[in-house]
Amino acid sequence: RCPVAFRPAPKEPFVFSAGRLWDPAKNVAALCEIASAIPWPVVVAGDTAGPDGGGRPIEGVELLGRIEPARMRDWLARASIYAMPARYEPFGLSVLEAALSGCALVLGDIPSLREVWGEAALYADPFDDGALAAALRRLAGDAALRERIAAAGHERWRGHGSPRAAASVLRDALLSLTLRS
Repeated sequence: RCPVAFRPAPKEPFVFSAGRLWDPAKNVAALCEIASAIPWPVVVAGDTAGPDGGGRPIEGVELLGRIEPARMRDWLARASIYAMPARYEPFGLSVLEAALSGCALVLGDIPSLREVWGEAALYADPFDDGALAAALRRLAGDAALRERIAAAGHERWRGHGSPRAAASVLRDALLSLTLRS
């Protein structure tokens, strides 16, 4: 997953999310619950069944299932907003890919994501579906805020245009989180 492989494209009005959809820590279920309360469609990609074959139904969103990396890059490039309302997440590689793709970020308000993303995201309590819906409505309705948040996330990881600097920041963030465990 090379940072230069992810590039913004003209943005379209939809919210995107990806990951282990069966995993309660990722909290994709919250997106399903609030999808009808926001003005844009919600599109999610990822495995719906866990390692034991169990999972939960994914409804209320456009479900892509597991997709190939090139297709993931295309969806991220076009998405205006990337949402990961995680209840637990040490770093969030999909968030990094979304930021590199120029998406505005809405993340679960947990210490690890705040430490990594700082002011480059909006945050919502991952146990409050109303807060998630409000954050997504706010970004969907405010193009200037959406562009500012997207630019902040993109710049945070681009390291002034250097993939080497972005990799260095990623390595430092992962080391910091490992040492705290």
